[in-house]
Amino acid sequence: MLPGFEAFQSLNPLITRDGYALLERLYTHPCAPRWNEVIGDRFVTEDLAAVAAFRRRLQQWPGATAGQPAYASAPPPSILEWVQQMRQRSPIFRAHILEGFPLARDWAYLPTMSRRDIAERPVDITPMDADLKRLIVYDTTGTTGHAVIVPHHPRTLAFSQALGEYAMGRYGVQPVFGAGRVGCFNIGAQVNTYVFAAIFSVWEQSGFAKINLHPKDWSDGATYEFGESVERARAYVEAFSPEFITSDPVGIAEMLRWEVGHGAKAIFSTAVELSAGLKAQAEARFGCPVIDWYSMTETGPIAFSAPDGDGLEIISPDIFVEAIDEDGFPVGPDKIGELTVTGGRNPYLPLLRYRTGDFGRVANGRIHDLHARKLVFFRAADGALVNPVDIGRIMRLHCAFAQHQFVQQANGACRVRVRPVPGVAVDREGLRRELATLFGEEVDIEVIVDEQLGDGQPGGKVEPYMQHGEI
Repeated sequence: MLPGFEAFQSLNPLITRDGYALLERLYTHPCAPRWNEVIGDRFVTEDLAAVAAFRRRLQQWPGATAGQPAYASAPPPSILEWVQQMRQRSPIFRAHILEGFPLARDWAYLPTMSRRDIAERPVDITPMDADLKRLIVYDTTGTTGHAVIVPHHPRTLAFSQALGEYAMGRYGVQPVFGAGRVGCFNIGAQVNTYVFAAIFSVWEQSGFAKINLHPKDWSDGATYEFGESVERARAYVEAFSPEFITSDPVGIAEMLRWEVGHGAKAIFSTAVELSAGLKAQAEARFGCPVIDWYSMTETGPIAFSAPDGDGLEIISPDIFVEAIDEDGFPVGPDKIGELTVTGGRNPYLPLLRYRTGDFGRVANGRIHDLHARKLVFFRAADGALVNPVDIGRIMRLHCAFAQHQFVQQANGACRVRVRPVPGVAVDREGLRRELATLFGEEVDIEVIVDEQLGDGQPGGKVEPYMQHGEI
């Protein structure tokens, strides 16, 4: 499955012979999972310089909580300057900001952006002078929101990796990277997902693997023997001993059940809210900090759980986070509002007061009382759990939509409402058939096209996944 060294350089231009040798070991280990994808970081020499500069900026930054006022009504000068630059380059910034508008004084009067803007008008967001030669199309999982296609750049992921290093440093963790070493494993627990290994140039040719704790990904394809799968997964992770692990609460729960992950210096939990109980259990079992990582595909990393346990620290000086009311006005440091993000590090997706759909308080450079990242599970006809990630994957493959709402009622019946992208038809029967592969043919599944879905709701948003709700 793995191409030869010269062929693989088209995916990973900076890979060395030593890096490729590690990649081969990752792919060919006797206990390796059933790989289904091959990827490269697509990094070039100039990218390394850009990431090095970003790391230096983080090193010089005193941190979000240092010398910050309890409440800021407008972004700092560096963000305001960036917004002014984007007004000259991005159509949506120009539409939202009138010529001569006093940004610092009247920031609260600026219109907000939403997920619908990305779904329906991405060309109005991407800067007109952006070089699209290196564009990567990335779709979100839809775990806590509506899956959308997001334009990405190879550097975007590398900046996130640097931010992960920064967060670990706040916990006193210093990962060691280099040729022959494995920097990170991403561990999931889904019915279907990509499973692959990679080498990251930004980590000095360190290895990476995305693995899935589902028996079929560790079997010979004929049978799904749980015990044998667990033994193979344990042996594989132990053989490469990654410096740290990224996962989500579902994956962490499975790591505990499979007893996989010992030896990591840190574990990141992302996608949805990490409960205090699961965090404590995982830290006790694995003997390392478990860091709650607040991030979105659209925004990149936003904040991480503070080492002192007091909320989440805003992670970088290149974003401005505020909490606003339904009309877009800041609610102040003592009230909960919808979190918005301005700035970011994706050159194809500059954000201006982007509504995340999550709620919390913002004070002293931290986010407190974070709400709306709850994980919802559903049940198939045979009683098996169904992860929203798998529902989102099927929906992305079968229809183009701006929003959706999936509801399972107490009797097991499922209803999914879809607001399609304008001008794009929805294959309702095809979508229903695919969802039935998750839930079982005997489950009543109805697909409804609703072109007004979200109208009249704050920010135009609806809850994407609900249990036992009213349709």
